[in-house]
Amino acid sequence: MIRTMVVALAMILPPVIASAEPHPVTGLPGVRVKLIGEHGGTREYQLVFEPRAEIVSTLTDFILRNHFKSVHFYGLGACTDAVIGFYDPAVSDYRRTPYQQQAEIVSLVGDAAPTGGGAGLHVHIALGFADGTMRGGHLLEAHAFPTLELYVVASPTAVERKHDGALNLDLLVP
Repeated sequence: MIRTMVVALAMILPPVIASAEPHPVTGLPGVRVKLIGEHGGTREYQLVFEPRAEIVSTLTDFILRNHFKSVHFYGLGACTDAVIGFYDPAVSDYRRTPYQQQAEIVSLVGDAAPTGGGAGLHVHIALGFADGTMRGGHLLEAHAFPTLELYVVASPTAVERKHDGALNLDLLVP
């Protein structure tokens, strides 16, 4: 019953991204943030995404605004849509698959290595659909609904990515 109500709400609400107005505390549109731990320079945050917030751009904004050196994260929730990528070595690029339906975010994991002015995100997602099937891959875009709960760990130790021309990928440099 609740699932039916969530799906029905997703269908009748206008297709807009979360408010463009900055949150009064965090300054970020679409997400509430709480520092939940700090030790040895490492900080742990809880991010709660508001309905229809775009996940990748909101996470990117959070990482860049806070000038993090390296980040890893994990979370769960639900979304109204997603674009998932599968790396195709034959063309050295991602094949994009869009999903325009409500889905459970069974798992979202990744890291960030801010390099060259970008967040250097590498995000994987597993989506569960109403019929019991699952799909997964690189998260390229998705909108949270009703929410996404993300735990972010930011380290003071810098990591970076370097472009590998043969693969056409930005890979971590240890």
